[in-house]
Amino acid sequence: MLADLIREFCNQPENNYEVYENYSGSTFFGETATTLGIVIKSDQNFLDVLAQLTSYLEAKEIDDSVLEELEGTNVDYTEADSVDSDAIIYFPSLKDYRPL
Repeated sequence: MLADLIREFCNQPENNYEVYENYSGSTFFGETATTLGIVIKSDQNFLDVLAQLTSYLEAKEIDDSVLEELEGTNVDYTEADSVDSDAIIYFPSLKDYRPL
């Protein structure tokens, strides 16, 4: 459910964010999780995107237990040495993740 809402959020005309399916990222415990990600271009701020996503989900009146799946949200950069690199916000705690 949450993965579908994240996809829906990314595809909103005012957002047009790229969804990254099957992203492999680390959890806070150092384990690898395959999950959904949102590609954030270098001219975008990932904190703004997270705030927009949160507002979008709140407007949908999503149950708090579903929102808890956002805990552990993490960010990776596509090129660690580049200030102008894209970032990927990913969600290792998604319980319902199924790639399209």
